[in-house]
Amino acid sequence: MHALLITAAAALFGVALPAAAGESSQFGRTLQLYQETSTTGESLDAFISRIAPRARAASLSARAVVCGEIQGSDPYTLALKTDGYPDDCRVPKTPAPYVLVNGIAKDARADHFSIENRFRPGYLVTPWSIKFQDRSSVRKVDPVGR
Repeated sequence: MHALLITAAAALFGVALPAAAGESSQFGRTLQLYQETSTTGESLDAFISRIAPRARAASLSARAVVCGEIQGSDPYTLALKTDGYPDDCRVPKTPAPYVLVNGIAKDARADHFSIENRFRPGYLVTPWSIKFQDRSSVRKVDPVGR
């Protein structure tokens, strides 16, 4: 009896695997979303705070973490992308500050920087807060208009 069940399970598994492999998945595909540019004289904190609502909405729409690398200085530019993962988005390993947007976070456990990104400056945007870390400390960023 067990041999029959094992054989049937193996046959189903053998059919299901190729079918699943043929399905296209959003995971692991990099998709460029949009670009933001700061206004002249706008601080980096003010820039990130201003674009945070749209970035959160992009994360919700993609059902994934969104990220980008801040380029230039006054004005700053940020090209947001997603890799399609609900818990990760890879930013290039450069000294430039990065932005991670987790608009799909379900609870406050996602409201912290990952170990992987702790060695460079960056912003984390979640439904609860905007934070900046610079390798030595973490601080909250006040929303625009406060």
